[in-house]
Amino acid sequence: MAIVNSTIKEGKRVLDLTGDSGGETDVWDLIRKGEMEDHVSRAQFREIGDAIFLKLQQFDGDEGPFDEFMDKARKHSALVLDLRGNPGGSVDTLEWILGSLFDHDVKIADKVSRKPSKPEIAKHHGQPFRGKLIVLVDAGSASASELLARVVQLEHRGTVIGDRTAGAVMEAKLYQDSQGLGTQIFYGFSVTDANLIMSDGKSLEKTGVTPDEVILPTGADLAAGRDPALARAAELAGVKLDPAEAGKVFSFEWLPL
Repeated sequence: MAIVNSTIKEGKRVLDLTGDSGGETDVWDLIRKGEMEDHVSRAQFREIGDAIFLKLQQFDGDEGPFDEFMDKARKHSALVLDLRGNPGGSVDTLEWILGSLFDHDVKIADKVSRKPSKPEIAKHHGQPFRGKLIVLVDAGSASASELLARVVQLEHRGTVIGDRTAGAVMEAKLYQDSQGLGTQIFYGFSVTDANLIMSDGKSLEKTGVTPDEVILPTGADLAAGRDPALARAAELAGVKLDPAEAGKVFSFEWLPL
């Protein structure tokens, strides 16, 4: 049995974003926190042998860095795309990434809403990556990340490894507003407005993607920092990594309290 000791740190209930209280305002703390979150959630890659490994932690809407990465990927025979813990994000980024992995246009899904359904298509662009593709997913992979993994399966483009994904793919619209004059309360809410039906006629909502190979770390693996799923992906990519070495490919970073 593992014992986890937790610490509770109480933050401010009211933030001063105006500067009226004098001195350094809370807005700078928010800016620094945002910069730290951007740093921790950044894409990372490693080149090992003739394979390249990419840890993509979100689909953030910026295709520039991914294009630079693909220029490097084309020089390798295998690509391991790690989408574990990726909650999704921009549909445009999803389409752009898929368009870099296929030499033809690929249908992602049919968008079904109150309006007539229409297909979401990833259009190929530039010189695609033609090597071996391995995609890693887990229960934290949601939305765009699990759509990508399922398209890879349905198109027989590569191998999906890891755990069953979240099953959270319905599209929603975000609405933001605020209340108050002197002291303002900002809030937002999302409303689901469409389901996505894959090319096999099924939705991933509440079902998720079942990997081609289910590989889960044990409690001992997690405690020791071992990564058996990434080790298996490396093996398929032609790279020899034991689980302990694989656990050091992408180090986990915590946000400061």
